[in-house]
Amino acid sequence: MTFAASLLPVAVALLVISGVGLGASAAFLPAGRAFFLERLGWGDALGCSVLIVAVPKALGLGVSPRLVFVVIAGAAVALAWWLRLAPGERSVLSGKLSMVLLGVIALGVAVYALRALTEPMWANDFIAIWGLKGKTIFGAVGYPERLRSLEFAHPEYPLGLPLLYAGLSFLTGRWDDHAMALLFPFLQAATLLVLFGWLRRRGASATSAGLATAIVAWFEPLYSAFLTGMAEVPLAFGMLLFGTALTDTLDETDAGAVRRLALASALIAATKNEGLFLAAVGFLVALTFGKAARWRGAAAALLPALAVRALHLPWRSRLPLADLELGLFSPARVWDSLAAAGGLLGPAAWIGLALVVALIAAGDRVPAGNRLLLLVAAALAAYLVVPAFAVRGPEWLVETTLRRTAAALAPLLAAALAVRFTGASSGFGTGPTASAGNPGPPRPSTPAS
Repeated sequence: MTFAASLLPVAVALLVISGVGLGASAAFLPAGRAFFLERLGWGDALGCSVLIVAVPKALGLGVSPRLVFVVIAGAAVALAWWLRLAPGERSVLSGKLSMVLLGVIALGVAVYALRALTEPMWANDFIAIWGLKGKTIFGAVGYPERLRSLEFAHPEYPLGLPLLYAGLSFLTGRWDDHAMALLFPFLQAATLLVLFGWLRRRGASATSAGLATAIVAWFEPLYSAFLTGMAEVPLAFGMLLFGTALTDTLDETDAGAVRRLALASALIAATKNEGLFLAAVGFLVALTFGKAARWRGAAAALLPALAVRALHLPWRSRLPLADLELGLFSPARVWDSLAAAGGLLGPAAWIGLALVVALIAAGDRVPAGNRLLLLVAAALAAYLVVPAFAVRGPEWLVETTLRRTAAALAPLLAAALAVRFTGASSGFGTGPTASAGNPGPPRPSTPAS
């Protein structure tokens, strides 16, 4: 079989997943021009979620995962149609993205696709953790007990990504760790759609939203051949979904915002362990800075993540953590971690960091942007403090993980910086007097009757 022929079933499966998710998105985002791009991106997340849910259901029932996927997908779309949101107000923001910026963004996706598809996924964590679990689930049509005893495979990690790999393999009928790399440009494109669409809806000009999106599209530390197959690209997508949904919920931009927040909370918790941490941070942000939607936002931010954690308990190992030890923590080891992180930064990285700081200082104190910055700062602080618990020393964990884990924050950081230059704190404009520079108050959409 040629590579093009092996790529076709994966491409068709991803299109089916996207179509299912787009149908289900009616319950999460209002119809209309203002939400169109976001619906495309969220649709990809929803489609992947349906597939992730279908695999363990099928394994538990002992029936075909394809059949279970079709049943759950049909039920999800039907339920979404019943719970569909009323169309939102038409966006008053005008202006079109220039062909130059659009070309730059599209070329960024194409370049990453070339990096991802040049060879089979080969990163160490794909081979030893994510891919190993996905291939084993597919081959054994179950989750063998031996996976719980493989220390190097980190049995304490969530299973969202391995279940997605296994689900794609069940849909296509074979395990193909080369063609399946197409999933990652697929997730990159979804990330860019949500980023650009959300920034435009929250008041950014087409140019500023396009520039932010183009920078993320070309952010090679995240969209690299090495990270293809690992969890950072899916987590970056999930964190962007979580952050934007959290701000929309607290600003009450539309009735679907709290639903999106709950979905994103479950997704990030199913992707990596730090997803639960970010959900807890979102919980605190909602309680601290929320107003009328404080408790609703806090619950949607944390409870789904806790539920996902509870669902993983039967699958998790009871082995003690091999890489981390709580008793090793000390302020001196935190300092060692910070020093090691500083040593990783070359001249270009220091210049980039200085530019980020300058952009933060120059931007407006927009609540939506400030909340996103808090999420980024909390995640980065965790990545810098956790090495203090490392058995092999802070330097080892910093050198092996910090670059890729911090890179996953790029889309969320880009959204935070760009929205702080809009001067807008609410959603899309409403009412006859709203304008691009002065959007009116948000008008929540309600479920259709």
